[in-house]
Amino acid sequence: MRMISVQDAVEGLEVAKPIYDSKLSLLIREGNALTDRTIEKLKAADVRHLYINDALSDGIFLEPLISEQLKFQAIAFMKKIYESQMADNHPNDNIPQITEDQIRTLRGMVDDVLTEIYAFQDKKYYSTEFLGAEVYHFDHAVEVMILSVLIGRKLGIDRERLIKLGMGAVLADIGKSRVPQEILNKRGKLDEYEFATMKNHVDYSYGILKDLVELSPIARQVIMLHHERLDGSGYPNGFIDDQIPLTARIVAVCDVFCAIVSDRTYNNRISVDVAIEILRAASPVKLDADVVHTLIQIVDIYPPGTIVELSDGKIGIVVENNVNSATRPIVRPVDDENTLLDLMKDLTLFIKKALPKLP
Repeated sequence: MRMISVQDAVEGLEVAKPIYDSKLSLLIREGNALTDRTIEKLKAADVRHLYINDALSDGIFLEPLISEQLKFQAIAFMKKIYESQMADNHPNDNIPQITEDQIRTLRGMVDDVLTEIYAFQDKKYYSTEFLGAEVYHFDHAVEVMILSVLIGRKLGIDRERLIKLGMGAVLADIGKSRVPQEILNKRGKLDEYEFATMKNHVDYSYGILKDLVELSPIARQVIMLHHERLDGSGYPNGFIDDQIPLTARIVAVCDVFCAIVSDRTYNNRISVDVAIEILRAASPVKLDADVVHTLIQIVDIYPPGTIVELSDGKIGIVVENNVNSATRPIVRPVDDENTLLDLMKDLTLFIKKALPKLP
């Protein structure tokens, strides 16, 4: 199994993971062969990447830390909540309130995520679902929640507080439902007015959630402060250093990371290794260095199936990761399927970079 761009997809390739459209309707089942028609359907749904099985990736499997069923349920539930709050869906601004029952249901999903995390403590995290880029906001909310509680657990936060952290993380951007879609999904840089409008989503989030008894003060704090930065360059308050609690610092890092490794309407995903370097460059000035370091420990930098260029110029595919070193996996050269290079043993070699496709 390996990931490819939809632009590189050709008829006959076997789909390794199911793919869904913006309505979360199944587009292509796992195991089906691509046709020219289905490739066009993927492009029309703004799906940018997919997983395939082929000779190059034979014997390579991805086992997600969080079950695909649970994650999909959470994404679908966040989609329902998000769309219920969109002003465009309600004439005369008659927008219904998020209910206490919905918050309790969401809390149960966060708790279920934690149950799976505690059951598989040594697994690294990576996303294996691919949806249309229009589903980014719902998928992003769930990804940020999962990574936030993973980091929080690694940092020693107790389970009850992790649930509150997760609730803040998954609801942090609910206020974007009130931002005009032409600004939210604009291709290209936002102008000064548009960026100011976008920043208002923090206040919108607070307004949507402020009367919910089931939402804890910790979750509310995360929602209000996850865009603050340690040097005071964030918003809405320009807080610095210890004015920003650890929970908000965690969600800040996860929010940035998930945004840059995801396909969005206005941007294509970048590889995890590049994303890590971007976060490193932003810490400790803007982002918490300890949180960034913990993120590096819990995510798979080179998931199995990743095409990589080695320091000697060879091109290979990652077959398996070494538990004790995320940057030194086992690699199979693409021109020699019978050879495995264990980078923990061959210390003269290292991964130069991940590649989006075979050269």
